[in-house]
Amino acid sequence: MKKLLIVLLLTLSNAHAQLPLYYLCGSDEDGCMEGREEYCACIPVAPNPEQTYCLDFDKQTCTLLRQGEPCEVTFTNQGKCLATLYQSEPIPPCRVVDQAFCSEHSVPICDASGDPQTCK
Repeated sequence: MKKLLIVLLLTLSNAHAQLPLYYLCGSDEDGCMEGREEYCACIPVAPNPEQTYCLDFDKQTCTLLRQGEPCEVTFTNQGKCLATLYQSEPIPPCRVVDQAFCSEHSVPICDASGDPQTCK
């Protein structure tokens, strides 16, 4: 019985550690203000968030910059790109939260590019 309990606890803790993380971006240059989260956006943290990202103002997206791909505005990571897309500047950065936070605060969840048209 003790072994079963240990296996169950390890399985649950491992599943919890793998919950998806999201950037919580605000609707203006001040970021996402506490108590007003429903006006913000949750954007999934990409598997490679610390690589170079391209901000496309026309498409309103932040995508991983591919080698040889033209891009007018680049950022050193996904978080700065998304903060600029949503908040018009990279500082303050978008806070990282878990999926439960987005659900509990009724924050719209967007696709990984941050495209505002995908937020639901």
